[in-house]
Amino acid sequence: MKAAHSTRTSKPESALIPSQRMRVAYLLTLVGGYLDAYTYFERGGVFANAQTGNIVKLGIALANGARDLYLRYLIPIVAFSVGLLTALAIKEYLEARELRLVRRSVLAAEIVGLAVVGLIPLNEELDIVANSIVSFVAAMQYETFTTFRGEAIVTTMSTGNLRKMVDALFAGIVHHDTAKLHRAGLFLSIIATFTAGAFVGTRACDAMGRAAVLPAMLGLGAAIAIITALRRANHRRA
Repeated sequence: MKAAHSTRTSKPESALIPSQRMRVAYLLTLVGGYLDAYTYFERGGVFANAQTGNIVKLGIALANGARDLYLRYLIPIVAFSVGLLTALAIKEYLEARELRLVRRSVLAAEIVGLAVVGLIPLNEELDIVANSIVSFVAAMQYETFTTFRGEAIVTTMSTGNLRKMVDALFAGIVHHDTAKLHRAGLFLSIIATFTAGAFVGTRACDAMGRAAVLPAMLGLGAAIAIITALRRANHRRA
């Protein structure tokens, strides 16, 4: 009986929920870097995944009295905030009904949002709308996918991941801690994946223009497929 209890309470790798698997983390991080390249090259030279730049630019516009620029920076900030709220609302609604579809529902909503972006013509005014939609879907991903294999990993930006990599690297070198060095390697691989996404996104923009948003949709669809397949495999083992 004691051995059986130990088996039930342990949490081996195979018991992780599908969205915690690292292959999902890498795929979503690749999409995150890709979308930053897309909005930069095709939608007015902005990075829509994170809002620090927009907040700073809003402050500068306010200081300079550039009222015509307020909405350019304020709308994506609001869209990001609404995206966070939407992800929380989806989670609350589905979990209250004991439905295990939160992460896949968020990814599906992201795909719909990016499909709309792909239909928006390229011009200065409409780019604000397109970037706001990307900010919205990035916020949903940021809020929903927060932990992979026990690590808090961000898939839509790299500053936090970079800090954690350096922290782990320092601890690993100073204290001769192999586990910390492995952790630093994990975050380095995440940062490299984000960079690879930006590289691929740049090449796609050169080749596809506005339609370069489509491969990002395929990446999110692949993430849904992976989560679904892993959940079915877990269910069969159970």
